Amino acid sequence: MTTEFKKLILFGVLISFMTSAYVSLLNTLAKYGLNSDHFVLHWLSLIPKTYLLVLPFVLISGPLVRKLVDYTFLKLKI
Repeated sequence: MTTEFKKLILFGVLISFMTSAYVSLLNTLAKYGLNSDHFVLHWLSLIPKTYLLVLPFVLISGPLVRKLVDYTFLKLKI
């Protein structure tokens, strides 16, 4: 496994976690509001569930988006 591939995997794992935390925070805010007694508990319990949904998407779509960006820059010579 190359270093570049390892970097891409680590990037995918980290960005998936950060996205999951953010999306679950927004979902918890929308559903319970800040005045909920168990806001943090609800939020933290959603992160793993969201992560399991986001991680495969990021790991699959990430390389495709990278290729699209590379192609765009190559084609437009930006």
